[in-house]
Amino acid sequence: MRRPILGLNTRVETSLDVAPRQQAVVRLEGAALEKRLRLKRSSAFIETMTKLDVSGVVVSKGKVQELIDQISSEFPELAVDQLPLGIVSKCYLGNPYEVHSLDTRLQILDHYKRGEIVPNGMEKARRLAMHPSYAYIEVYMNMIAAISLSGEVSMIKE
Repeated sequence: MRRPILGLNTRVETSLDVAPRQQAVVRLEGAALEKRLRLKRSSAFIETMTKLDVSGVVVSKGKVQELIDQISSEFPELAVDQLPLGIVSKCYLGNPYEVHSLDTRLQILDHYKRGEIVPNGMEKARRLAMHPSYAYIEVYMNMIAAISLSGEVSMIKE
């Protein structure tokens, strides 16, 4: 049993204010990376990615950066070069627009008319983006991920 020394009943603060140790970042590769990319997307993230049309045809740099930051926060454990090259989804601005893309490397959100080529390797996602089963398509270097409205992910390797 603890007893106060000299009859003093005072409490001494013994905690130290030390900055928390940063965790080592382990780069996901191979099967571990694929497993992470197959995880269901959050409903908030899906909602954001499906509302890219809200801004209209012209979008500010600040809005584009906000979208890219949301992508980074959805995948906090991935390195920058492992994040999607871009997002492609159906455009609801009406005729003549068909799809729009968010190019994370060039920080551009653009809308494409029927027949216009979506640049930077994202044209491969156009047909899937038009399919009603998918909310949007994430384009990676060697695969694409088709994301449903429920957040489920279908991976297609190239």
